[in-house]
Amino acid sequence: MVDPDILILAIVNASEGVRALVGDKGAKAVFRDAGRQAGLKLLESLMGEFFSVLDKEEALKRACIILEDLGFAKSIKKENGNVVIEEDIFTDAINGENLSDSPIIYFFEGLIEGFVFFMSNQKVTLVPEVVERGKIVYKYS
Repeated sequence: MVDPDILILAIVNASEGVRALVGDKGAKAVFRDAGRQAGLKLLESLMGEFFSVLDKEEALKRACIILEDLGFAKSIKKENGNVVIEEDIFTDAINGENLSDSPIIYFFEGLIEGFVFFMSNQKVTLVPEVVERGKIVYKYS
């Protein structure tokens, strides 16, 4: 079985490889959309069909709880128009100091957006406001 930390490093490095191939904006767009699709498919595989449709705020709250329970971060909370993520699995694996440029941040963003869409059938848009090792804050609308 593959060590989860090695798998995370591979995904982060793959995102950097895509950035080298298609550029910064292209890689961010590709990984955000990949995250959205992964979020939809992951929740579908975990829950099957979701018969009740939640409002967007409740779906976002539940998405945070589910992602935290799945181990994507020690803490994921919806607070005052933000999603605050602490001790996430991605930022420690990013090389260099300019963490906000990594496409993997946009994958995580897309994952949350995909979860919300699956549960609410509504789009939520996240934008990274703070990206530090062990902490990401996304503004949402």
